[in-house]
Amino acid sequence: MRALRAVAALGLLAAVLAACGGDGGGGEPVPTDRVEMARSYRFSPETIQVTAGTTVTWTNRDNFTHTVRLLDGSGTDLRVEPGESTSITFERPGTYRYDCSLHPRDMQGTVVVTEG
Repeated sequence: MRALRAVAALGLLAAVLAACGGDGGGGEPVPTDRVEMARSYRFSPETIQVTAGTTVTWTNRDNFTHTVRLLDGSGTDLRVEPGESTSITFERPGTYRYDCSLHPRDMQGTVVVTEG
């Protein structure tokens, strides 16, 4: 009986995790050049894919100020007030990780840039 409950619990957990996917949260990159700073301290989608030369725009839909800080050593850290947007053009292919410097534990994202 205990084993049956464990199997049922694992099935329920798998269903919940599957339902939470689909926003680029660390999975497959979403092909888009727009990212929202959604309520609940997150970037949505979390992982995007663009071609070299594309300008990516982040829009703050939250009630709190956030930033887009590239973790590539460039020093890019752009402040975005509620209702405002900021953009960065990605000229070279590569994987660019970023976070919100005000909430780095909660807000992390990735831009995957492919050949144009």
